Amino acid sequence: MKSRKIVKSGEELKKLTDFLFECRSLKHLPRASLQYLKSPIKENVAEHSFYTMIIGWILAGLEKANEEKIIKMALIHDLAEVRGGDRNLINKFYSQPLDEAKIIEGISKDYDLKDFDLLKFFKEFFQENSLEAKIVKDADVIAGMLLEKECVDLGNEKAKKWLIISFQRLKTKSGKAIGKRLIKVDSDKWWMDLVKKYILKTKFL
Repeated sequence: MKSRKIVKSGEELKKLTDFLFECRSLKHLPRASLQYLKSPIKENVAEHSFYTMIIGWILAGLEKANEEKIIKMALIHDLAEVRGGDRNLINKFYSQPLDEAKIIEGISKDYDLKDFDLLKFFKEFFQENSLEAKIVKDADVIAGMLLEKECVDLGNEKAKKWLIISFQRLKTKSGKAIGKRLIKVDSDKWWMDLVKKYILKTKFL
């Protein structure tokens, strides 16, 4: 692991704190695709990034890939949206492509984050040339599939089309296996199984 310099100056601490506030603003940025999914479920970009990181961590073990790189890449894969916004496919069709790499470069320079390699991780994710990048991309897709499956289980029949299309985008063997299981299983099964397991052992007041 690359060592980083120890932060000493007040100006450096100020920049890092400002960076944290900027990252936190992602919790106020809704996922753009929800406009067309017509879902009662709400999700913001910060939540989506968290799910992507957890899924990527799992896939890293299954695919025997670089866990640390995947977690970092997943954490920042949508960071450019903090300044460029989240755009769905229709938005992208009618607007000029965002220079997301330039946004990441700007964030890195504004807050003196060159030691964190934000741009390197982002470019690797965007280019999808490494196993780790493919895994994070699958994690990104599966994070969306979790939302789509919840919508299906709530009775949104149109969300089934989204779910199938998302599944077809998966590239890794482990990603496809999880995606296939995700489509079949009831999204409430996990907690219903816990209830069956523990309810007889629970003493109610």
